[in-house]
Amino acid sequence: MKKIVTVLCVTAAVLLTARNSSAQTPYIGGSLTAAYHEIFRLDTHFFGGYEFNDKWAIGGGLGLDIAAYDEDAAIGAFLGANVRFTPWHNNFLFTDIKFRTETIINEGIETADVGLCGSLRFRVSDHFDIFTDFVCLGARYENDDFSPLIGILGNGCTLGVHYRF
Repeated sequence: MKKIVTVLCVTAAVLLTARNSSAQTPYIGGSLTAAYHEIFRLDTHFFGGYEFNDKWAIGGGLGLDIAAYDEDAAIGAFLGANVRFTPWHNNFLFTDIKFRTETIINEGIETADVGLCGSLRFRVSDHFDIFTDFVCLGARYENDDFSPLIGILGNGCTLGVHYRF
């Protein structure tokens, strides 16, 4: 009888652990980014993705880019994708590393970013997370010129929320 109870307890523990670590969940969300890299930019991103488990997720999105030049402003389109890895988390705080690529088309000016970005996510409820991105390392291609992106989103800040189904 002891062996049966032990086997049932171990099996239940394994199944509960496997279920929590492999919760496959689609998500949607949005974010607002304010950045300065030779010009001031304000981006609104709308995105969706899929969490494979508590460590890995993929996503993609589109949005609106508003760039302020000396005396002009231009509105453009945004398209991007990312892979998210979560090396550590508890029930409230998640540390993420995102590999992202983005393309912005703004009145004939094409900008492409690729790089790594750190992120902190705060679990507000079972379905809602609030996040902020920081410390990006990567490169920007703009007007036939490459420049490094080092720092807080290339001198900016992102705040966002996403909803898990």
